[in-house]
Amino acid sequence: MEKKPSQGALETELKLRDEFFSTVAHELRNPLNALHLTLAGLMRAQSGSNPLPADQVIARINRASNQVTRLSKLVDDMLDVSRISSGRFNLQNEEFDAAAILNDVVERMKEQAEPVQISVSAPASLVMRSDRVRFAQVASNLLSNAIQYGNQNPIEIRLGSDDENVRLEVVDHGIGIATQDQERIFERFEKLGKDTPNVRFGLGLWISREVVSAMRGTIAVSSQLGEGSTFIVELPKATTAIPS
Repeated sequence: MEKKPSQGALETELKLRDEFFSTVAHELRNPLNALHLTLAGLMRAQSGSNPLPADQVIARINRASNQVTRLSKLVDDMLDVSRISSGRFNLQNEEFDAAAILNDVVERMKEQAEPVQISVSAPASLVMRSDRVRFAQVASNLLSNAIQYGNQNPIEIRLGSDDENVRLEVVDHGIGIATQDQERIFERFEKLGKDTPNVRFGLGLWISREVVSAMRGTIAVSSQLGEGSTFIVELPKATTAIPS
């Protein structure tokens, strides 16, 4: 007979669920409000007697587009949380060039990173067999994290391999992470720096840890407060199993 959860376990689960929805609502509200204000201001300006010049219209549309991208990323994160938590998370293995994927990720995020300089050290080609989309997701999450907490200092990305493993390093020179917090940042909704503007929502790194684990790899961070952080991902060159 299946054992029923205790009253305490049910209450804990309900509390976690309520915290989840509260956090999601808060995170979605910010880009939604920004998107609403940008579009409302643009409509008012263009319906008046002195419409904005084309360059200002384009600038406001770009801001709105960035908020839509942020919303889309948050929704994707919510879906991944649901898949991982319910055991419906699977990998689709194929051969791909990790160096090419990494360069694509950096190119895509250059506008978000400005004026931050991003340097990439990688071989011309590095073929591995794993999940192409999830590899790109991990690289994107780590780069986004470096941009957000790097104090606009240069970011270095390194990709290399040996006979069995692929190693990805993302290095920033920003606020850093205290030793006692370096495990916590990989938990869901973990927030650091609550008394400062530098608050971590916690989904991107948690999802990255779960994805890397499913790919039979490891993820770790080396950091000192005020000196930046180095996130290190090691993955097998060939993932032989497709776990849930």
